[in-house]
Amino acid sequence: MSEATDTRWLRPCAGHWREGTGPVLLCLPYAGGGALSYAGWEQYPLGGFEPVAVRLPGREDRFEEEPVTDWTELITSIADSLDGLADRPLAVFGHSMGALTGYELLRELQRRGRPAPVLFAASAHRAPQEMPAEVRPPRSTAELLDFVRGLDNAATAELLEDPEWREWVLRPLDADLRLHDAYRPYADRAGRQPPSATPFVVLAGEADPTVSARTHAGWAALTRGGSTRRDYPGGHFYLREQRDRLLTELGRDLRDAIRGANR
Repeated sequence: MSEATDTRWLRPCAGHWREGTGPVLLCLPYAGGGALSYAGWEQYPLGGFEPVAVRLPGREDRFEEEPVTDWTELITSIADSLDGLADRPLAVFGHSMGALTGYELLRELQRRGRPAPVLFAASAHRAPQEMPAEVRPPRSTAELLDFVRGLDNAATAELLEDPEWREWVLRPLDADLRLHDAYRPYADRAGRQPPSATPFVVLAGEADPTVSARTHAGWAALTRGGSTRRDYPGGHFYLREQRDRLLTELGRDLRDAIRGANR
């Protein structure tokens, strides 16, 4: 780890940084989630990549900070935090809203002239150009509760039953969903999105109500590096029940990606 690495925004899943300049898998959380949602990923080989989770303000050990409510601020802050890892190959995994964040991060790194990540895994989210054009009104507390209960997130739903934990869950979730619902994908003057050079892997649960049959094609249109798709048994949070299979297969993807990048 370089002295310039911003540990306020980055947390190695193992709790400490590996020595050397090996590749990094940057893990971006879902709406309302935090770095701890990727706890345990360090126990898997992951093709030699070190899993590092993004620590967002307004949750976990940054709960006292205000959540980020602007896309430019969010992406700029994450990109800045990676300056200390500039000598390490990078891959990006984003689940749900984290997939949108990951895509925008790819664009920002490209704008800065940074090497393209060797792989981008977009999990459980439609492609950016499939987002609704209209801005959704803010959700009420009741709507936020229904939102959580409708996405097979049993662990979070259980916390919501405890009034002492409810604020810890709803505050970052509300802020993230407001940010998510205000998202507008970048397009050039011809209405197109310049494709990424990074290969994509598009992942989803077979019973996830938030994705559609068009999801893979939508993501595939955003890269010139090639795109593959894998579906798993389960719903929006399939990655919990399917973690062993997911991370075994993701490890193969990462190993192949770094080999391809080194050719």
